[in-house]
Parts: sequence; C-alpha cells; structure tokens
Amino acid sequence: MSDYDQNAANDAGYAAGAVEGDYNRADASLNRDESAIGSTFSRGVNDVENAPRDAERDVQQDFDNGVQDAENVPSDIGSGIDKAASWIGDKFGGAEREGRDAEGDVEGAGRRVEGDYGRAEGDVEGFGQGVGSAYDQGEQRGEQQGF
Repeated sequence: MSDYDQNAANDAGYAAGAVEGDYNRADASLNRDESAIGSTFSRGVNDVENAPRDAERDVQQDFDNGVQDAENVPSDIGSGIDKAASWIGDKFGGAEREGRDAEGDVEGAGRRVEGDYGRAEGDVEGFGQGVGSAYDQGEQRGEQQGF
C-alpha cells in the first residue's frame, strides 16, 4: 500500500470518527435535555397536584396567624399603655426631681445672699465707725494743734 492510500484511509477514518463522535455527543446532549424536560415536567405535574393542598396549608397558616394577632390585641394594647404610662412617669419624675433640685439651688442661693448681705452690712457699719473714729481723731488733733 502506498503512503497515499494510507493517508487517504487515515483521513477517511478520522472523518468517520468525527461524524460518529459528533453523533454520540448530540445524542448524549439530547438525552440530557430530554431528561431535564422530563424532570421539569414531573415537577410541574407535582406542583399542580400539590397546589390545592399547598393553598389550603397557606390559607390555614394565614388564618391562624390572623387569629393569633387578634387574640394578642388586648395584651398589645395593655403593653402599649404600660409603656406610655412608664414614659410619662419618667418624664414627670424627672420634672419633679428637677423642681426639687431647683428649689434646693434657690434656697442655697438665698442663704448665700443673706450671708453676703450680713457681711456687707458689717462692712458698712465698720466703715461708718472707721469714718467716725477718723473724724473724731482729726477733730481732736485740730483742736490741739490748730492750723
């Protein structure tokens, strides 16, 4: 056999193998797609079959939640009132404390003013006595020494 015959046979075999490989890959791909379509269809059938039961379950769950919410309304209202009362009590208690603090501050300021007034009164009296004493001393010196 010549090199040409061998090359031609090799090329023909390659072509046949390539066609067969493409066919096998296409067949495998088709099988995968067919399987996926079958699975999707089965899931769709199951979803349709389960729809009434799923809907019933969802409606029952929503109903139960609504009933629970309705049953909780009195306690929710009571809790809200308790929280509001606590908040108001904190605000009034804070205002009361601030009022007491302010009263104490005013009393302290009053005592400080009284003390300052007493000291100032003593200073004025002392000044008046000092002026009077100085006047008297000056008068005595003037009488003794003259101008």
